[in-house]
Amino acid sequence: MIATAAKYGPLVRIGPNDLLCTDPETLRRMSSVRSAYTKGVFYETGRIIPGYNNIVCERDEEKHKALRTKMAGAYNGRENGSTGFEESIDRQMLNLVALIESKYVSSPGNLRPFDLCVKTHFFSLDVISDASFGKAFGFLVEDRDLHQFVEINDSALPAMNFLQAVPSLTNIVYRWPFNLALPRDVDGVGFGRLMGYIVPLVRLGGLFADSPVGWQRVAVAGSITTAAAIRHTLLALISTPSVYATLQKEIDESVSSGRVSRPVIRDVEAQALPYLQAMIREGYRTWPSVVGLGSKQVPKGGDSICGFHVPEGTQVSHNYSGVMRLKEVFGEDADVFRPERWLEEEADAERLKLMNSVLELAFGNGKYQCLGKRIALMELNKIFFEVGVLLMCQLKNLYLC
Repeated sequence: MIATAAKYGPLVRIGPNDLLCTDPETLRRMSSVRSAYTKGVFYETGRIIPGYNNIVCERDEEKHKALRTKMAGAYNGRENGSTGFEESIDRQMLNLVALIESKYVSSPGNLRPFDLCVKTHFFSLDVISDASFGKAFGFLVEDRDLHQFVEINDSALPAMNFLQAVPSLTNIVYRWPFNLALPRDVDGVGFGRLMGYIVPLVRLGGLFADSPVGWQRVAVAGSITTAAAIRHTLLALISTPSVYATLQKEIDESVSSGRVSRPVIRDVEAQALPYLQAMIREGYRTWPSVVGLGSKQVPKGGDSICGFHVPEGTQVSHNYSGVMRLKEVFGEDADVFRPERWLEEEADAERLKLMNSVLELAFGNGKYQCLGKRIALMELNKIFFEVGVLLMCQLKNLYLC
């Protein structure tokens, strides 16, 4: 989609009734609180249980707003005690570090490969379950893919991506016999097994009595996208020695001076480390975790987008990858992973404001902003400091692969 925007401009027709938009102002306007735009047919693919609309697939504006209101308390940490999600993340951060140190430290003649792709997914799943239920699923402690969740999820992604590109096929999936392949809470493996664990807690929490506590129990979304953000950024970090060296220096100085807590850095302390923050921003800018079409439907009467009249009912998709590589926003080297751009622009307040406003689109905005944004950023702050940096700084001694 990056190449498409570069070749054809900010508004491209990709289907009979589908447009791809790379204009930040248009994307922001479509999702604003008072916007007349609604969710497009793309979101129909987010339905897991036939006949039941969750917060992802619900397209009715009033019902969607009601669902967000119920879930907001859980995602902002009000229902998780005075420290919110941070204690849950810290517990799993320590579990991840313990797992690496106990099982994946290699030595001469004894190579112990460490699969970051799998372990970061374990980490994000245990974090969100710990925060939601007060007890983690146990992926990290067990160091295995419980109930084949990750395996089944990964194998299903190609089919899910195809359906998202052709959402009209979704209705077929919910019909017999195809609906037999959908997850159910009586399944012994995969997402259905996790549903079976969650459903009793949801009912106990009062979901059907309109209690916000019930929605805390289903706040298990976002683990996939958070894990993807961790992987992408770690790959960029270890592939760019100059960035790694600069970040290592900042971490070393903060630890030696006693400015950060041990054994796990506090979120507020991580936010005060300028290069760490720049690196995190640059990570999810260059490789945004959410790259689905995320289409919005043009309201009655149509709209004018990028100088073109667009009829009502048209599906306008978000080109997240293209937006994050706009050279007029991020500079001529927008395709390069270079955290320094966020520090160089501090002297230009307007430029930095523009960059940050566009970057925020990675989490959505307005009435469709990701509810899990806060917990996701907290996870990124901690894991890049503790595992992605502190342990990697000792690479020559740990022989970590």
